[in-house]
Amino acid sequence: MIRNTEGIVLHTLKYGESSLIARIYTRDMGMQSYLVRGVRKSKSRNRQMLFQPLTLVNLVAYHKDNKDGLQNIKDISLRHAYRLIPFDIHRTSLAIFLAEVLSHALKSQEYNYALFDFLNTSLLDLDHQQEKLSFFHLLFLLRLSRFLGFHPRNNRNAVNLFFNLQEGVYQPVFENEQTCLDASLSESFYLLVEADTADLPHIQKDHRKMLLKKLIDYYRLHLSGMPEIKSLAVLETVFAG
Repeated sequence: MIRNTEGIVLHTLKYGESSLIARIYTRDMGMQSYLVRGVRKSKSRNRQMLFQPLTLVNLVAYHKDNKDGLQNIKDISLRHAYRLIPFDIHRTSLAIFLAEVLSHALKSQEYNYALFDFLNTSLLDLDHQQEKLSFFHLLFLLRLSRFLGFHPRNNRNAVNLFFNLQEGVYQPVFENEQTCLDASLSESFYLLVEADTADLPHIQKDHRKMLLKKLIDYYRLHLSGMPEIKSLAVLETVFAG
């Protein structure tokens, strides 16, 4: 069956001498893996650019229902040309980081229109947003967690002061640094969860850095088999400058 859909490229692997296997999150078919033949030949350089991480594409694909494995692309075209992401080191490093997280977090082949639209809108925002890029990935991870089923419960009060990463709730006692945020970090985390993009809280840089690490720990606790995020070190270096 030939299917037309929108897609977001997440990850590619070299296949043979001139081909690629591309993992693309599609609007109508969820996560799919496509064999793209001959795309790494010198004459196909422009086409190969379509498979950079987080490229927004239109797809025409030969799709076999109820079949795990590789699908085949009939045609692919650029859906939106980024203005800033490829040319701004902060946005580029954010895009690489988000693509790595998404490639591990989105395992299901089930389509989810709301999730796809959230990702699409977020990437367009990353390409246009002029301020507060240092908060972008933090807010993105928190909002993505709602679609993945483990959004934090914001039950913080005068008694429940410590956020438990394992349980996803605030609690009255600090257990250990592996599963709990201390009182200060828990407060910053609360402010972040409650934040609106137009009115972001003041959170110190060292707290934002630690919150990002803890958010990744949070994901790893709730997503089976999620590895370390290799691009985190690069992201921290870029935003440290």
